[in-house]
Amino acid sequence: MRFKNEIKAIGFDVGHTLIKYKNPLNWQGLYRSGLEHAAAAVDITLSEDMLIAAADVLLKYNTRVNYREWETTSDCIFNQILKSWGIQTDLYTLKSGFYSFFKADAEPYPETIDTMEKLKQHGIKIGILTDVAYGMDNEISLEDISVLSDYIDIAITSVDVGYRKPNSAGYVKLLESLEISPNGMIFIGDEEKDIIGAQKLGIVSALINRSKEIKDFGQDYTLESLSDILSILDL
Repeated sequence: MRFKNEIKAIGFDVGHTLIKYKNPLNWQGLYRSGLEHAAAAVDITLSEDMLIAAADVLLKYNTRVNYREWETTSDCIFNQILKSWGIQTDLYTLKSGFYSFFKADAEPYPETIDTMEKLKQHGIKIGILTDVAYGMDNEISLEDISVLSDYIDIAITSVDVGYRKPNSAGYVKLLESLEISPNGMIFIGDEEKDIIGAQKLGIVSALINRSKEIKDFGQDYTLESLSDILSILDL
């Protein structure tokens, strides 16, 4: 393992790493409620056939069901939904209504802000690399980390680079943006793809695992709390 004083930056995933969501990772079971919320935002009443057609489009882009590394855009998805409905409406309001349904219960974990503050006090750069759900626009997806903006040097989403983890594109952009070499960063995430993507480039990987379940994805470190990174770095 490399010397701790070589580490100049920490990369973070967002969902279930820095931010806690009450909704499940796989939104499939909540499509109906989310679509009804979106339709209400543009004053549309959905028939059962319209709900089924829209859910079919969403399922096609559900990466928890249909794996893909390439990223799409929200406009692409919701234009397909509108086409299936045979109507036109305000696209931004429609998709914002859908996404806001799932983002209502998002908050940082109790240790998130304190950990990031201590990292910054010691001169550690902080970057974000996150995969967004259903091509969500950055102005929507990054709202969840706005409370952390004072500590973040750069935030990159899968929409920015056109690929999802574990593809290397996002990690490369993160390193370039922070002007850090791979051996100068630790990347922290909660899923196997976070670990694989980091290790492809020689970045130290840390799995945040707040459950009692043993998870071994070949990570260099396992954290029970984000604050564990401080003791690893002797901060």
